[in-house]
This record gives sequence, C-alpha cells and structure tokens, in this order.
Amino acid sequence: MRGKPGSFLAMLARRLTKIEIHGQENLAVLERPGPAMIVVNHTTVVDVVVVVGTLHKLGFTVDGPCETNCPHRRHLRPVGTSDMWNFPLAKQIVTGSGIIPTDQHDGRSAYRAARAALKNNEVVLMYPEGDVKINEQASPRAWRPGTAGLAKSVSMPVLPIAHHDTRRLGSGSVERSILQALSKIFRRPRIHLMIGTPVPASALAALDPKQINDYLERELTSLWQRVSSLT
Repeated sequence: MRGKPGSFLAMLARRLTKIEIHGQENLAVLERPGPAMIVVNHTTVVDVVVVVGTLHKLGFTVDGPCETNCPHRRHLRPVGTSDMWNFPLAKQIVTGSGIIPTDQHDGRSAYRAARAALKNNEVVLMYPEGDVKINEQASPRAWRPGTAGLAKSVSMPVLPIAHHDTRRLGSGSVERSILQALSKIFRRPRIHLMIGTPVPASALAALDPKQINDYLERELTSLWQRVSSLT
C-alpha cells in the first residue's frame, strides 16, 4: 500500500460505511485539461475516508503517479496534515502519494506547493476550514485564507463537495475517531456525499480574495444544506 492512500481509504470506505453519492456527473469538470480545485467541508478526521475513498472509487485518486497503464480518470493532490508522517503505518501509506503536507500552525509551504501543482495543471483538493473543531450542527465554518488565495492566483474551475453526517462514523480526537469508525464495521452507517455544480473561473475572475472566499464559502454552505436535508 506504499504511496496508495486512495486505494487504502476506498477499501475502508467499502467496509465501514454505506455512501449515497449525489451529483456524480459534476465530476466531469475534473477531466478537462488544466488545473482545478476541489473544496470539501471538514467535520471529523474520518470524513477523509468518505471523501477520498469515494473519489478513488469514481476514478479520481490520491495515489502516487502510475508508472504504466494508469486506470484512473485523474490523480488528485490533496492538502493534508503533516501529522500523517508521524505514525509508522500512515507514513508507509502516504509516502510517495500526491498528498501535500501542511503544518496546522504554518501553511505557507503547503500553499506554495499547492500553487505549484495548480500551475502544473494538476487538481488540488482543499479542506478550507483547516481543522475539525465542529459546531453542534456540523455545518461549514469560516475558511482559512489559503483557498481563496489559490483561486485568485490561478484561473480554474472550483468544484464543491459536501457530506453529512460523517460524525456517524466517528468524531473527536484522531484516536477516538478511528476507533469509533473501526467499531462500525458491522453496522456501516449511511452517509450522504453531494458533488456540486462547478464554479467556473469566469465567476471569480473580477473578485478580490475576500469576495472569492465569501462566494465559495456560500456555495459550499448551500451544498451542505442540501445534502444535510437528505439525512
């Protein structure tokens, strides 16, 4: 599994959850040439299983580059916590993958790496809230500035993806969330994942970073409201 976190998380997603996917046709925007960015709400550590595992199943993987005969529709470059490199098993899985590590206290190097990936016509996946300090409703919270900065500096479509309620799988600390998720293997809670309408680059071109942030934040919040009404 070295360098194959997408494959690993897709396997976990199959065993731990029942995922209802909505708006799958909107993923077609990621197959167009050029850069693109995915923005996802973040409520618990284990929602990564749902999002990244599902995207892998649909052909969009965070696994490392394929050497030959690539079976994927496209490879993704998610920005994820550098803590994954601190645990032996996680380190083995993510090393060599497309994940861009970020420090919770200083995201400048991750921002530069994400911008470089976009300039190289890659797809970057962002969790704009930056942490999982959720509110009672688990609704999207205020974004950190990096996502809007990337959308301002690179002309590209932005694809919102929202899910609800991944807390059924696990919540709290990293250890607690993982243990709760593993305990659900025989119950497999149902979680809804909605892929929204892409925001074209033209809709953001004339906006400043704060306006871009507000625009995209509203799009993701609206999408979350739709998917949360299904549960």
